[in-house]
Amino acid sequence: MSLIDLNQPGVHKIKIASDGRKYNVRLEVKDTTAPQAEIKNIDLYESRAVEPQEFIKQITDATSVSVSYKATPDFNKIGTQNVDLLLVDSSGNKSEFQAKLRVSKTKETIKVDILNRALNLESFLKEKNDLPAATLIEPQSVPEKLGTYPAKVLINDIVYESNILVTDLTAPKGETVNQKVWQNDTIEASRFVSKIVDATNVTVAYKEQPDFTRPGDQVVKLLLTDEGGNETELEAMLTVVQDTEPPAIYGVKDLTIYINNPVSYKKGVYVYDNRDGEISVSVDSSQVNQKEVGTYNVIYTATDSSGNTSTKEAKCNVKEMTVTMEQLEALADEILARITTPDMTLREKAWEIYEYVNKHLTYTGYSDKTDWMFEAYNGITNAVGDCFTYFAMSELFLNRIGMETMRVERLTKPGEARHYWHLVNYGEGWYHFDACIHIPKLVSFMLTDAEMDAFSARVGKDNYYYRFDKSNYPRTPEK
Repeated sequence: MSLIDLNQPGVHKIKIASDGRKYNVRLEVKDTTAPQAEIKNIDLYESRAVEPQEFIKQITDATSVSVSYKATPDFNKIGTQNVDLLLVDSSGNKSEFQAKLRVSKTKETIKVDILNRALNLESFLKEKNDLPAATLIEPQSVPEKLGTYPAKVLINDIVYESNILVTDLTAPKGETVNQKVWQNDTIEASRFVSKIVDATNVTVAYKEQPDFTRPGDQVVKLLLTDEGGNETELEAMLTVVQDTEPPAIYGVKDLTIYINNPVSYKKGVYVYDNRDGEISVSVDSSQVNQKEVGTYNVIYTATDSSGNTSTKEAKCNVKEMTVTMEQLEALADEILARITTPDMTLREKAWEIYEYVNKHLTYTGYSDKTDWMFEAYNGITNAVGDCFTYFAMSELFLNRIGMETMRVERLTKPGEARHYWHLVNYGEGWYHFDACIHIPKLVSFMLTDAEMDAFSARVGKDNYYYRFDKSNYPRTPEK
């Protein structure tokens, strides 16, 4: 069997021996598959006889194949005609294919750039020698839209048909924009290019994918490709930045809570990361025994997407409750119902709170700074206290209207008095809020850091009044 070519049709006599007996077998190999072919069209300058094999690029079959016309083309006909071909292999399998024969002294299609739309008669001609006898009949001008349009050229009293392909032949232009990204972040190639100029839509792609994992500078190669397939290569600089800066935890302060009373350790704590923006903070309060009076440690931790971690600690003072939150909220709601209306904005309500607290209290210079709830109650009912009382009342009222708040303390030096106020956020950034009275007078409502610093510079020495640890708090807007 190994001597028989199974790829060739034919009849073979085979002798088979089995169990001492011999058999004569007839093996016939048949070809039942029709031939396959790759066809090409023919475009002639002038008429001549064309053999059918000239339309064939390649034939695939197990045997030899003959090619013939089903109907002989008219080789003298100017223009384009279909040509039907018949392929027959040596086993009699047949297949039919169709090609095109074009006889013309003009090219079938010429390309014209849509940007300049310049029409050149010579570009239609296959032979330059025909130019003196050639005249463009139509069109007289190039259409303004992309597409294929018919054209006619007269040469020696014969009209030849052609086509104009109005296309984009001009490569796109653009200006590169260097980019900076965090390590392992990715950006689209289009971010590197601006002011793209082209008659058609342009796509921007990386010629080679940048390495967004490698810190430092690298050259990025970009390809601008328009709808006409025209390409422009540009180079820009990519800077990959490694994030080693831990997030900043703001607003962590020693706090006072009450036995068996609900507590929010995260209230007033805000975390901002140079890469991720505002992120969450986790609190470890496992050391706090809220059933027993005492001072305990609370640990605040924040980790950014790069794995950088910050930690801050605060003291948590657990006290016996002298006034309940229910009592405070009832007092606050009664007052808020008098000084605010439901249609007020958060900022407008905060202003009414500022006005009420500022005018309601008489400054006596004393307060219990270990118990803000008691001081808020004392301020409302007795209308006396110091800056901590103003702070405590503001804390109560601002919480009831849903304002985001953060406690701020003066950064004191030996012999200096303590002072308390708020940073508040009504949706447009953090601003300073201090309802306490001032000498000289200051309306300390929604002030910026710069405005607070300016007042401190005018009052006392060493910017004493509103000196605070700015590393522990978010910055305010400039205005």
